[in-house]
Amino acid sequence: MRFTRILIPLDGSRLAEAVLPAACALAARLGARVLFLHVLEREPPAAVHGESHLAGADEASSYLEQHAQRLRAGDIAVDVHVHERAVGDVAAAIDRHTHEFEADLIAMCAHGRTNLRTRLMGSIAERILRGGSIPILLRTVHRAEVGSFELRKVLVPIDFGHDVDSAISAARAIAVPYGAEIVLLSALEPATPETARLFPGTSALMRRYEHDDLARRLGELAQRLGRELGEVQAIVDDRPPTDAILAANEALPADLIVVVTDAHGRLSRWYDPPTGQQLLGRPGLTLLLIKEL
Repeated sequence: MRFTRILIPLDGSRLAEAVLPAACALAARLGARVLFLHVLEREPPAAVHGESHLAGADEASSYLEQHAQRLRAGDIAVDVHVHERAVGDVAAAIDRHTHEFEADLIAMCAHGRTNLRTRLMGSIAERILRGGSIPILLRTVHRAEVGSFELRKVLVPIDFGHDVDSAISAARAIAVPYGAEIVLLSALEPATPETARLFPGTSALMRRYEHDDLARRLGELAQRLGRELGEVQAIVDDRPPTDAILAANEALPADLIVVVTDAHGRLSRWYDPPTGQQLLGRPGLTLLLIKEL
C-alpha cells in the first residue's frame, strides 16, 4: 500500500483544519501530493461549528489557496478544487472527487457537538468509508487545536479473523519513512455463553489456552515484521477490546492507530459498538481507517 495523493476536504472551520498538521506532515514525509477540496452545499447553514460557512465559489477558492500557498512554501505539491455545483450529499461528492483525482487517502476530522450517534453513524467520514474503498486518516477533535504531528509509535489492533495484511501494509507504508515503531495488539474475544456455563476451572483453562494461542500467533507476526522493520512489539490483552486499545494508546502513547473496518464500513466485530464509539468520541486520536474489501 502506498499513499501518493492525499485529499483534504475543508469546510472553512478551524475544527476541520485540525487535521492539517497530521495530513501535511505525512504528505511531506511520504512525498505525496495534496488536494484541498471544498464542496458547495445546497441550502448551506449560515455557520458551521460556530463559524461562518463558506457560501460561494470565489470565497472557497481564496480560502483553499491560502492554505495551499503555505504548503507550497514547504515544497509540498498542492492542488485546489471547488465543487461549484451545489449538492445535497457532500459525502458522495467527496467520494467521487477522490476517485476522479486518483487520491489514495482522505484526511479529515470527526468532530461536532451533536449526539454521539450522529457524530459516528451519520458523519460524513463514516458515510464516505461505507460507500467507498479509500482509507481515511481521521483526527478526533472536540475543539479547534493546531499543533505539530510526530510519528513515533503506530498501534495496530489485530483481529486474525479480518484483513490483517491491509492493516500491516498501511502501517508499514507510514511507519517506515518515519522510522516509527509498530506495536501489534490483540485482545481475547469475549467469552461465549457456552464457555460461561462451564465449570470455573474448565473455563479458566480454556481462556488460558486461547490467550497462549493468540500470543503465539501475534508473536510470529511480530517476528516476521521485525526481520524487515526492526523491533516490533506485540501485546496480548485479556481485557475487552475497548479497554485494551485505549489502555495501549495511553501507555505507549500511540501517535497513530490503524483500524480495519468491515465491508459495510462498520468497525469489524472485534471492535464492538462501544469500542467504535469510544475511539471516535475520544478527542486527540489520529486514526487510519481501512475498509476491508
